[in-house]
Amino acid sequence: MEIIIIAVLIGLIPAAIARGKGRSFVAWWIYGALLFIIALPHALIMAPNRPAVERQAIDAGDSKKCPRCAELVKAEAKVCRFCQHEFDGASASVAT
Repeated sequence: MEIIIIAVLIGLIPAAIARGKGRSFVAWWIYGALLFIIALPHALIMAPNRPAVERQAIDAGDSKKCPRCAELVKAEAKVCRFCQHEFDGASASVAT
């Protein structure tokens, strides 16, 4: 019984890393619980899923997308740091 509890708990490590890279937490939790020794390095070296990470940042309200260059900037930004586009009050809450 202790082995199952330990496997469930150590599965959280690769799942948390993968979630930060825009992957499914539940799928990586199962993968990590079953094959931790493989899942941890896999989670560490895999590339982030950029669209999912961007969507998470926008949904959390931390970032917004510039309507001109489509780069992510901080939600409080008045000027895009990439293309120098100035945001007005109406474009402050640009959706995906």
